[in-house]
Amino acid sequence: MKNNSILKNDSGMAIMMVMSVIAILAFLLADFTFESKINKIKVYNQQDKLQARLNAEAGLNLALAKLKLYQEGRNLIEKNKQLKEFIQPSMIESVITMDNMFPIILPPGANILQKTAINEFEKNSLIRGRLNLSISTVSGFLNPNNLRVSQEKSKKSNDPDNSEDEESTSPHDYIEKKLLETLNQALEKEKEKNEEFDEIYGNVNAELLIKELKFFVNDPKNFNDSERAEIEATYLAADIIPKHAPLNSIDELHLLLGWNDSIVKLFKDKLTVHEVSIIAVNELTEEQLKLLFPSITPVQIEEFFKHRDGDEELKIKAQEFKSEKDFKELVVNKLAIVDNQTYDDRKKEYEQAGLRIAVAGKLYKISSKGFFGRAEYSITAFADLPIKPEPEPEEEEKNKNDPNTDPNNIDKTDTTNTNTDPDDDKEDKEEEKPIELLSPRIIEVRIE
Repeated sequence: MKNNSILKNDSGMAIMMVMSVIAILAFLLADFTFESKINKIKVYNQQDKLQARLNAEAGLNLALAKLKLYQEGRNLIEKNKQLKEFIQPSMIESVITMDNMFPIILPPGANILQKTAINEFEKNSLIRGRLNLSISTVSGFLNPNNLRVSQEKSKKSNDPDNSEDEESTSPHDYIEKKLLETLNQALEKEKEKNEEFDEIYGNVNAELLIKELKFFVNDPKNFNDSERAEIEATYLAADIIPKHAPLNSIDELHLLLGWNDSIVKLFKDKLTVHEVSIIAVNELTEEQLKLLFPSITPVQIEEFFKHRDGDEELKIKAQEFKSEKDFKELVVNKLAIVDNQTYDDRKKEYEQAGLRIAVAGKLYKISSKGFFGRAEYSITAFADLPIKPEPEPEEEEKNKNDPNTDPNNIDKTDTTNTNTDPDDDKEDKEEEKPIELLSPRIIEVRIE
């Protein structure tokens, strides 16, 4: 009897041990299965992200192809005066800045042929997933790099006998003033809606921050503002050497000692560090117009935009500028914002600052988003179409005197006609020189 009870106890213990082992193995199996599924999902997500990235890169390549077509079209109409009368640069620009989406969404009224064509196109396309592409003009010229002052200008500003009125002040001074105004507005707006921000940054000196920015991008020889000693002492104490050169990326604002992340984040979206060397008059905002002509009145501003953009209530048709000459005609003769000499002086000052007045831009922001599955990949890039530099006068003269130069390629002016109207000669001299754009190039890429 004793042996039977012992055997029963042993078999019961064995069964319990087996059940325990089975339970542990079942738990391990479930955990292993769960981890395997998680890893499988991670692998699929990684694959989806790679495909989304390929889609975004495809969008970037498409944008560059569109800008290449824009370059060819702009150069063609710049060289052909008759063509320029009928086709405006802004018209070409509006075509290449149209948004692109894939798959293509047809309107409800699409017919069978259109649906078949789209389906065939999508079937033969290498893109898997979705793609959204947008191209926009960077027309604002609120650029910290435009705070850079030439040595000649620096000497003039320190000359006590040099007094300039508002209209003849350098563009650098206006850009500094506008940067200060924009920063103050951003700070005040944030303080109103964020009490914590107000407590921390309520006493921030916006003027000193802009002066520090000016100090950072300028050669030390050309920065002689009264705040220099205070700013320089801060960098010496931190044993940091300022860049004293133009910013290559807006993220370099984080290198400024007085600018913390919160202030940079508040301000950087309002700036561009890329060279907006063309002030596109058809894209001008009210603030930019004030920046160009500080003495402009509210009435003149209203009339300017009525002429350019039209007015539905007054049934005034929009008249986009076909050339810089049209813009000058409105500003000088029709609205009398400034006189002819003042306009030419302002234009020259802005050209010295690297800004040229024209009807269409050359710097574009590209936003390409690729989607696949649950993954999304975004690329933001800035593309520039550089203006081909004009040959130096010495080089032109050398080419003319070069015996190997083909005389048929040299422009000849007929001077035998003595009945030429001097006014016509003056008008010819005032004609705009055609702009020749070079191939588009990416100057900054941001990946999200």
